[in-house]
Amino acid sequence: MSGEFHVSLPAKLSAVRGLAEMVEEFGDANRLSPSKVYMINLALEELITNTVSYGLEGVIDPQIGIGMHVRDGVLAVTVVDNGHPFDATQDTNPDLSSPIDERPIGGLGLHLVKVFADRIAYEYAEGRNCLTLEHDLASGDA
Repeated sequence: MSGEFHVSLPAKLSAVRGLAEMVEEFGDANRLSPSKVYMINLALEELITNTVSYGLEGVIDPQIGIGMHVRDGVLAVTVVDNGHPFDATQDTNPDLSSPIDERPIGGLGLHLVKVFADRIAYEYAEGRNCLTLEHDLASGDA
């Protein structure tokens, strides 16, 4: 497994565990730093959890696809699903200034996904959400 991979996942939270192992193998094969692999796994866990928990409700034959590739010093991670339209690039920034016990629940995970990525793009086409996260790789990464 090098350069790129694509995988279809069952629309179940348990799918995250197996995906994490694939991301680790991909990271090893592409000499990604452990911190980059950790950030990618954290982002994918958040995105898949949100998709399974909220985005696929009532969808017949729910589908989730993950793609990753490294090209020209950039790691691109794409998450595609056939759920309800949801643009994670929109302003979902949580309140970070109030005391933690006064903040509303939710929103922090997507905020972290966006902070970790150097670029993020969203498209809804042909009944599918497509979210792409790009990470510039340092000289220590692939």
